[in-house]
Amino acid sequence: MLLLLLLVALGAPGCVERQLVIETDPPGAELFVDGREVGTTAAGQPVRVTFEAYGTRTVVARRRGHAPVRRDVTLDPPWWQLFPIDVFTDLLWPGTLRDEHRLELTLTPRPAPDEPEALEARARHMGLHEEKRP
Repeated sequence: MLLLLLLVALGAPGCVERQLVIETDPPGAELFVDGREVGTTAAGQPVRVTFEAYGTRTVVARRRGHAPVRRDVTLDPPWWQLFPIDVFTDLLWPGTLRDEHRLELTLTPRPAPDEPEALEARARHMGLHEEKRP
């Protein structure tokens, strides 16, 4: 009986689901993790990115009319994913463990572009604009 329980335990390994959950304000931003597009946020629906290894990730959020946001995020393991405990949680735990890291990014609107005449006047005032000569 003990041998049977041991075989069942080894045949049904545990599972750890690791996710980076990203929300943006405002929603509708395209998200990139380590240069790879991972999705677009929606109202009340964050983007969930699964990962295998812990470490630092670069997250970029872009949305038209807003300044892009770039953030380096360090994903640290929980205590139950440190050696030697992780051997048990990764291989022998009978259920699924979830490790969720949340990230909220706020995008700021870009200012409206100046009218061409106002831009030219500012350039003239700063001495950066040359007068047109016929």
